[in-house]
Amino acid sequence: MSGEAVLLNPYQFYADRFIDLLYRRHGIRTVALHTDWRTRLIRQPRQAILDSPAVSAHYMVPAAGVVALAPVLRQRHDIVGVLPHDEGAVAPLVALGRAIGLGWADQPVFDAIGSKSAVKALIRSADPAVRLNEVAQVEDVAATLEWVRRTGVERFVLKPDDGSGNRGVAFFDTHPVDEDALRDYLAEHRGVTLAEEFIAGTEYWVNGQSDADGVPLVTGMGVYDRRTVNGKENVEVGGRTIPRSHPVAAVLADYATQVLTALGLRRSPFHLEAKIDDRGPCLIEVGTRLCGEKMVATDSWQFATDLIALAVDDYVIPGRTSNPALDVARYDSHRIVAIDGSATRADRIARIDGMAEVERMPRFVMWIKKPKVGNAVVPTRDLVANPWSLYCWGPDDEALDAATDRVQATLRLTGASQLPRYRDRWPVTKDRISRAWGARPRPAMARSWWQSRKI
Repeated sequence: MSGEAVLLNPYQFYADRFIDLLYRRHGIRTVALHTDWRTRLIRQPRQAILDSPAVSAHYMVPAAGVVALAPVLRQRHDIVGVLPHDEGAVAPLVALGRAIGLGWADQPVFDAIGSKSAVKALIRSADPAVRLNEVAQVEDVAATLEWVRRTGVERFVLKPDDGSGNRGVAFFDTHPVDEDALRDYLAEHRGVTLAEEFIAGTEYWVNGQSDADGVPLVTGMGVYDRRTVNGKENVEVGGRTIPRSHPVAAVLADYATQVLTALGLRRSPFHLEAKIDDRGPCLIEVGTRLCGEKMVATDSWQFATDLIALAVDDYVIPGRTSNPALDVARYDSHRIVAIDGSATRADRIARIDGMAEVERMPRFVMWIKKPKVGNAVVPTRDLVANPWSLYCWGPDDEALDAATDRVQATLRLTGASQLPRYRDRWPVTKDRISRAWGARPRPAMARSWWQSRKI
């Protein structure tokens, strides 16, 4: 093939893989879009692929947004695909794809993506047989209480309608509703808020890929480990894949297929989360992108099939209508567990013990978030606030339990507040950082420097 593909803020693991796969498999070069000069100046030099022949051009996104670049991209490039590598890139790249005239972007499902309530409304209208919970957008206490009264829900959740990473989630009982807590939440979380009926039970995830006909291929499935941490309910502290022999695997895969078929998603990966109670599965949310935290890399390893490459192929090749055969037996015997650290207070990492020992463990697979001395730490109250996380593997639950226990017992982080000498030295280090940032290229200097590199 020829042509070019667009990525937005390509600084994460999947972005690196997308760029490499596009170039090696299809001869497609990447046009990289950046929304922030500071982030670009810091991150681009750290990723060699962004200054390799696999990338044909870099553009800064103007204040008007990515769609404003459509005329330039049409004039200078032959764009054959836009590849959202994370949740935040889906909506802007869909809009850009539509402005450029890419058929992939012209799917009804993308009119709803970015709004959890709109996605569930689309599913409900397409297939009323799909079990969904009660949801509504609410803007104030009165609207929330009226929704509670009308629906009769026993318990409910408030969260951002466009949120991700388990951030901004709060739980409320209805007998009675704590109106003060409700008012405080709505005051703190401005924007469109989703009220959602609480579903009890265990929460699972389903990863997969939909082909050009909208036929979903269910790949990885797993169960979340969610607990109360630092007074915050339902915080993700890990998770593990489940085998096809798991008691809920078949019903979970069937439910995911039903949901994705109702959405009509084509040529796209998906990541779905559902709870299972005594009535069966119920959708929590679904995203039209790869599962985060490098999970599709481990799915690929479990199946010995490059599922990231499958996603790239579908993004840029219109016609795939048959799903590949997957080695389910290998998947079931190569289970993955995500192990996350947590922090109880704000601090800065001053010392790390046990890291080398963890990396030498036979069950160690890879870091999701590798801790570094100097990193800031905040109290863990959502998925993105953990100080470290990693993957291990094992053939069964017993092996995954043992790996988790060993990692937790081995890896130790010490905060600067616990070491007086670091408290004394930190202001000096902080001052050096401030002086270095003060000497950064200003916008005019930055443009000149990057232009010299033939962007």
